[in-house]
Amino acid sequence: LMLAMGIHPKVSSASSACMIMYTSFTATTSFFVFGLLKMDYAVVCVIMGLALTFVGQLGLSAIIKALGRDSLIVFSIAGVVGLSAILMGFHSMIAIMTPGHEEPEANFCDAGE
Repeated sequence: LMLAMGIHPKVSSASSACMIMYTSFTATTSFFVFGLLKMDYAVVCVIMGLALTFVGQLGLSAIIKALGRDSLIVFSIAGVVGLSAILMGFHSMIAIMTPGHEEPEANFCDAGE
């Protein structure tokens, strides 16, 4: 949408990244407040996320500088969002089709009990 309005791809990707970070932070805070966050798992995910973001940023910056195309930023974001949607769909299909496979439910109402 921002690209269609004529906003530069770097500004658009930075805004998108900021919105994703804010959404992730608020969801994580909600899970922490209600006691549903597994801290050992969260620490590993945070460390891995920061390290891989740094590596990806360096790699993409080098490619953009070499090719001189800012459109790669948009394609990379679209690829990540599209891949995550596909993988979530596959995960849901497998969970539905596997007999006896039930994932534990995280219920905010039962968090204090």
